[in-house]
Amino acid sequence: MRMKKILIAFLALTTLTQTSWAILDEKKISIREAIEKALETNPQIRMLDMDVQMSKNTTKQANRLQNPSLDVFKSMGTSIESEPQLIGGTYLVELFKRGKRKQQAKAQELVAYNNKYFNQYDLILQVRKAYIDLLLKKSNLNILKEQQKLAQELYESLQKDVKLGKVPQTEALQAKIALNRAIMAVNNAKSNVIFSQNRFNTVMNTADVEYDTKEDKLNGNYHELLTIEPTNDMLEYNKIKAFALERRFDLQKARQEVVAAQKNLSVVKSQLIPDVEVSAGYGYRTASKGDSGSFENGAYIGASLVNIPLFYQYQPEIKNAQLAIEKAELNYKDVEIDAIRSITDAWEKFVITRENLNFYNNELLGNSKELLSASIKSLEKREIDLTGFLVSKRTYFDLMLEYQKALADYYTSYAELVCEMNIIEIENEFI
Repeated sequence: MRMKKILIAFLALTTLTQTSWAILDEKKISIREAIEKALETNPQIRMLDMDVQMSKNTTKQANRLQNPSLDVFKSMGTSIESEPQLIGGTYLVELFKRGKRKQQAKAQELVAYNNKYFNQYDLILQVRKAYIDLLLKKSNLNILKEQQKLAQELYESLQKDVKLGKVPQTEALQAKIALNRAIMAVNNAKSNVIFSQNRFNTVMNTADVEYDTKEDKLNGNYHELLTIEPTNDMLEYNKIKAFALERRFDLQKARQEVVAAQKNLSVVKSQLIPDVEVSAGYGYRTASKGDSGSFENGAYIGASLVNIPLFYQYQPEIKNAQLAIEKAELNYKDVEIDAIRSITDAWEKFVITRENLNFYNNELLGNSKELLSASIKSLEKREIDLTGFLVSKRTYFDLMLEYQKALADYYTSYAELVCEMNIIEIENEFI
């Protein structure tokens, strides 16, 4: 039994040691660096890039020439002395087909290209949102640590006053409860930071490095987070919408799918055109002579029309190709409607978060700081009781947390808006 306990302890120690060896390297990166790294390493984007390369190869394949055939005709038995032996080749000439195939494949190549870049912007949005969320959680932790520090100082001060008989024991108990709640809030905030950082690294798709944000908290350095300042002139919705509808890669992809379907119809209809099979070679006799009394060896040439649509006119294929065009057109309209709705939603969300953030900056923050400072002085002079101070303190810290949420919402809404436009940030010339 004792040996069993020793063995279990050894295995536990080994596991802990191995876990400590597995600690990843930590690296702080900016939001721009995070975007670049994610685009470089994300396997989904790399697979989409492979799709583009494969579509380019498909275009080359569609433009291929037919390979020739080698023909040998040799007589058997007694006919070998009187019939010629033939050796030559056959080549199939496609009429008005190769160019149509190439155009259809080229359209599909552009579909793959647009699909890749649309998914890139979706990944960029995920990175930005995860980065901002991690900054928000770190900011909340800093605020709650400040609250804990103030609660600790208040509790220690009241403990001294209780011993001196200046305040009743109940006030010290109230302060103790407030301190314990602050400690629990900090512990929860630490867990939220760890969870948010894990989610950020999941988006980054890293296995050997633990990435962290370059900044320690959310702040008003909008340029560093690829965001315009909330005090800038308001963007014009119609301008945003027109730009997005022209640039969005999902719409370009849907447009190209219509083109590809139209090109495919041309390819299908081209099957109604017969092909020409050309033959050429050399004929010779090996033993006997021809009727003229001499060997009559010589070249031959021939041509045939093949795949003549006499019994089958490819009508099911043509109808399916026409239906595919209709489906592609319906899909384009559906994608366009969804895009307009998404752009409008992102725009409205950005307008609201911008107004909220400006209100916090212009009205609430300054008043809240004055309130906390005045409450601390009033408590020291015993002009207010502890309950009144705790209410003021809670109001202040709740407001600080709400401000961080408003700041994060503004950064996130801007990221969603530029993602709907399929850009990373809005240039000044665009405003």
